[in-house]
Amino acid sequence: MKQEGPGPAIVVSTTIQEPLLQAGVRAVLEREPGIRVVEETSEHPVDVAVVDGERAFALAEAGLARTPSGHRVLAVTRTAPIDAVRNALRQGVQGFVLSTVPLHELVDAVRTLARGGNYLCQTLTWEMATGPAEDMLTPREAEVLQLLVQGACNKSIARDLGIAVGTAKWHVRAIMMKLDASTRTQAASIALSRGLLDAAGFAGAAAAARSRTAA
Repeated sequence: MKQEGPGPAIVVSTTIQEPLLQAGVRAVLEREPGIRVVEETSEHPVDVAVVDGERAFALAEAGLARTPSGHRVLAVTRTAPIDAVRNALRQGVQGFVLSTVPLHELVDAVRTLARGGNYLCQTLTWEMATGPAEDMLTPREAEVLQLLVQGACNKSIARDLGIAVGTAKWHVRAIMMKLDASTRTQAASIALSRGLLDAAGFAGAAAAARSRTAA
């Protein structure tokens, strides 16, 4: 395999649940000079671990993003709730790119992390810089809230919105944090009082909840 310059190749592992995305990421990196792609279970020391967003969020939540082996973590994800991204970056994930970025940006991200830097794709950088105030919900969080107050679990929310369960869980946590709520019912009440939730939708949700309780 070709290498760029006289220095050692950047060793990269890829662990992405979606087979097509995994194959695509791997193919892009394997053709780059100076980058060597190995299996996650390889005995070779890894410089950069490329994972999907759900795994990156799970590593951050478990406090495992800062790995003992010293390799750096880059997340490639279709969706990335900004609050979850902020938390993951605080917990040691070093980079995020959306799956819609140009191919060269994935390579740039890997090389940046290998040099010891952090990387955030342009779209996420813009969203973090121009995002809503802490007490306001994003459009996606508003959709999640409407389902949440109907008693939907994280798995149901993920199915209805076409997102990963881990992403749904992070949206729910972001909502609870922004509204300073300790329960889903409290979150709904706070959101209604602030005009963040349609009253008719909340009434319907409350009726559905009472019906489930009665049953």
